[in-house]
Amino acid sequence: MKTHTLLLLCGSGLLCGISGAQAVVTSSGTINATLVLTNGCLINGSPSQDGINFGTLNFGEHPATFSTLTTVLSGAAGGNSFSIQCTSGAPYTVQVSGSTNAAPGTTVGTPGTPARYLVNTTDATQGVAYSIYSDTAFNNVIANNAAVPKASTTAGVDNYIVYGRIVGGGNSITVKPGTYSDIINVSVTY
Repeated sequence: MKTHTLLLLCGSGLLCGISGAQAVVTSSGTINATLVLTNGCLINGSPSQDGINFGTLNFGEHPATFSTLTTVLSGAAGGNSFSIQCTSGAPYTVQVSGSTNAAPGTTVGTPGTPARYLVNTTDATQGVAYSIYSDTAFNNVIANNAAVPKASTTAGVDNYIVYGRIVGGGNSITVKPGTYSDIINVSVTY
């Protein structure tokens, strides 16, 4: 009889170690998350890297018989400057890499070094020579591919001002009236 009872107990799975529920297995591992941040700069408060509006040099409207004209940058963000603020004091340089216009056929004004030209928008053979400076006394010409000096720093934001000057202008009735323009290329490298 003992044999028979033992068989019954084994048949029910109580003494034989067989269970009706399956064992739960947990596997674990990791996911690596990474991020690489490089130096960044805000130019006029914007993180844009292309098509940045640094402002305008507007010499205004004058008779074609002018002698000397001056102007200061009208900043895109207001005021007379453009601003740059970089991460953690990261080093950067601001440079003027050149202007769009080459010397036109007929030019008034004294070309500076480097020579820059405002060209008549309806007659590309007519031009007015001008120069850009980093100071109000017009002593420090902004050369191509040279660092433009900061005008000031306020609360960690560096400000840059550009001045324009035309010397030895028309002073003649032969200067063709019209709108004259140029594009100054500026780069910030960080």
